[in-house]
Amino acid sequence: MVERKKVTIKDVAKASGLALSTVSNALSGKQYVRDETRELVNETARKLGYRASTVARALRMQRSFTIGVLISDVANPSSADFVRGVEDVVTREKCTMLLCNTDEDEERQILHMQTLHDRQVDGMVLISQHCDSPRVRALLDAGTPYVLVQRRSPKWKDDYVGSDNEEGLAEAIRHAHALGHRRVGFVTGPLESSSARERLETFRQESLRLRLSQSRSMIFQGRYTFDSGLEAGRYFTELKNRPTCILASSDMNALGVMQVALDQGLRIPGDLSVIGLDDIVLANLKTINLTTIQLQKRDMGAAAAELLMKRIRQPSKTGKQIILPTRLIVRGTTAPPAAADMSTYTD
Repeated sequence: MVERKKVTIKDVAKASGLALSTVSNALSGKQYVRDETRELVNETARKLGYRASTVARALRMQRSFTIGVLISDVANPSSADFVRGVEDVVTREKCTMLLCNTDEDEERQILHMQTLHDRQVDGMVLISQHCDSPRVRALLDAGTPYVLVQRRSPKWKDDYVGSDNEEGLAEAIRHAHALGHRRVGFVTGPLESSSARERLETFRQESLRLRLSQSRSMIFQGRYTFDSGLEAGRYFTELKNRPTCILASSDMNALGVMQVALDQGLRIPGDLSVIGLDDIVLANLKTINLTTIQLQKRDMGAAAAELLMKRIRQPSKTGKQIILPTRLIVRGTTAPPAAADMSTYTD
C-alpha cells in the first residue's frame, strides 16, 4: 500500500495561484486578508485535504491556540448557552477550548486557573467566577488575558460582559405589580456575585417605589440551583402572609419553588405566580410555561470570546464593559392574585 503524501501549505499556494505568505496569513486567521482570498484559500485547502500542523503553528506564532473557559455549574442548563457562544468564536478562530467546572468553589477555581496557566492558554473566559479574593486576583494579574462574564469586581476595571440586571428585575417587578401583586417574594442568587447583588438592590428599590411589602420575610437568600428553589418554596409557603408572587433569581430555583407549591396543592398561577430568570429551554415547555427574564446567554458568551481575541492580539490595561439587554417573556405562570389575597394585604 502506497502511503499518501502529506499535503503542505506550499501545495495549497501552488493550487490556488497565491503567494505562500498570503496563504499562510489566510489560514492563520489574519484580519487583513480579503474575504474572497480567504474563501479561495480555505476551499483549496479543503479540496486538497490540507491539515495545518498545530504544533508548528503554535511555535511560529508563539501561541497555544487554546482558550480556557470556567463555568460555575456544568449541570445548570443555562451554562450550555454561554459555552456555545464562546465556542462559536473559538472554533472560527481555529482554537481549542478547555472547559473547567468549578461548582462555585473558589479553591477549585484557583486549581483550574493554575492548570490553565501551566498549559499556557492564550486567554480565559470566566463565567460567574470569583474575582475579588487576593489569590484569584494574583492569577488574573499573572499576564494571561481574560474576560469576566456575569460577575465583576467593584474594585477593578476588568474586561466584562454581562446582562442588564437592573432593568431585567425592574421589568419583572413592574409586571407583578401591574397584575395586582403586593406581596412579592424574591429568591436571591449567591450574594458574592455582583449580578446577584445588583438584582437584590433593584428588587428592594422597585419594591419601595411601587409600595410593595417591605417585610424582610419577602427575601430568601439562595443560589442558582433547583435544591435552593425547593428550600425557598418551603420557606415562603410556610409564612403566615406568604407572597402571592415569587421572583426567582434563576429558572432552576423557580422550578424548585413550583415543585413545592404543586406538592402542597397550590395552583400556579391561581394561588401563586412565579417568575424565573434565564429562559432555559425547559421554561418554554407547555407543562412548565414559565414567565421569565430572558438573558442573551449565547450572545454574551460570543461577545466575551470576541473581546478576549481582541485582547490577545492587542493587549490593553483599560477594561471594557459590554452590557446586553434583557427581556421579560410572559407565559403561563403569572396572573392576578386571588381576590382573598388582595383583600388581606399587609406589610
